Amino acid sequence: MMAYKSSIAFIGGGNMAEALAVGIVRARIVSPESIIVSEPDPERCSYLGSRYGLITTGRNKDAAVAGGTIFLAVKPQVLPEVLEEIAPSINKEQLVISIAAGVTLQYLEKSLPGVPVIRSMPNTPALLGSGATVISPGHGVHADMTHWAVELFQAVGSCHILPEDLMNAVTGLSGSGPAYVFHLAEALIEAGMAVGIPAEESAGLVKQTIMGAARMMIETERSPTELREMVTSPGGTTEAGLGALDEGGFSETIVEAVMAATERAKELGKG
Repeated sequence: MMAYKSSIAFIGGGNMAEALAVGIVRARIVSPESIIVSEPDPERCSYLGSRYGLITTGRNKDAAVAGGTIFLAVKPQVLPEVLEEIAPSINKEQLVISIAAGVTLQYLEKSLPGVPVIRSMPNTPALLGSGATVISPGHGVHADMTHWAVELFQAVGSCHILPEDLMNAVTGLSGSGPAYVFHLAEALIEAGMAVGIPAEESAGLVKQTIMGAARMMIETERSPTELREMVTSPGGTTEAGLGALDEGGFSETIVEAVMAATERAKELGKG
């Protein structure tokens, strides 16, 4: 077994680290005792250890030494000091995967000279095993390491490989995307109430409708365009509703939202 596959470390024990660790264990990629999490909060350590059987520590260096693959799962603003702390403990046989938003491969590779580094962008549905993740491998990452990273992220959803220059766009689309869907749900619930449906029933209908539509896109072999056309009878109710959306610039507004989020991601990446 390659050294980077021997064990997994998480620097930071927050929600995304928990989701990834649990997904990896459920997928039987490694056992719980092969995962070590460094986390400064003793209560959080106790929770992760007692609930999932993970090894925990309060020292980042311990996790860096123990992990074959090391996930950097801390907030971007504290990452510089964390990298400075763990850099002497990491070697080129290990693999580092950053989930810190906006932190570039150039910065990571400069901070960890000679160490293979992958930048990633998972989104929040990973917490339920339904995430969409994009990874961008660095210069020292070979194909087997990339496949390994894909396997790890597929434990919590889907994983795509794209060049790093698209990572800001990914942030604007799938990173922020769940919030767009939640905002659509809010609007639909309010619309249901506006036409007389009680709040609780309106919310239930909208949630099930969005879930059902998502499943149709995933589980059928039809494109979103084909599925929309299936529901839209000429002169019918759906056509009337879609006409109102088009008049309001629905598609253009969604494009503008993704572009705005993409531009903000670029700004944040510049510090």
